[in-house]
Amino acid sequence: MKNNNLQIISINYIIATAAAILATVPAFAQAPGGARTAAALMTVEHAWLTALNRHDVTTLARILGREFIDSDFQGDAIPRKQYLGYFTRPVSQPAPSAQGVFEDTKVRFVAGGEVAIVTGVVVTRPVAQPKVGAASGAAAVRYSRFTDVFVWRDGRWQAVTGQETHFTPAR
Repeated sequence: MKNNNLQIISINYIIATAAAILATVPAFAQAPGGARTAAALMTVEHAWLTALNRHDVTTLARILGREFIDSDFQGDAIPRKQYLGYFTRPVSQPAPSAQGVFEDTKVRFVAGGEVAIVTGVVVTRPVAQPKVGAASGAAAVRYSRFTDVFVWRDGRWQAVTGQETHFTPAR
């Protein structure tokens, strides 16, 4: 219980600090140049999504900053070590093949271009067709709204926090 309280306090501190920084620094409509562009960030986002699907811990460890915390779709705060640990475990039953596609993404640069906030939706659809007599493949489509915060460090973008929420789009 004490560890959970410390995690909650730490997360609240990170969020409050980030909010204070973001409130005092203007967002840039244009990205800084070179590797510090919106396109470069989306390349990292795609690499992250691919690494998750492949359980590629080496790539995940490079993308995730040392202070990374994920707020998952169930509301749990997952520190970097635990997050990476999940992907080091052998998969008992391979997940069905799926493809994630980014939609409605936006990239904002703050703190003089040293921090980037990426928001959007990942739509995950099964690659294989459902079996005859199985439930409609539409039910297997998953929508996740996300917010990822990156810092420019050691010549590359590293994620310091991520948050995702599953939802069903309005029809």
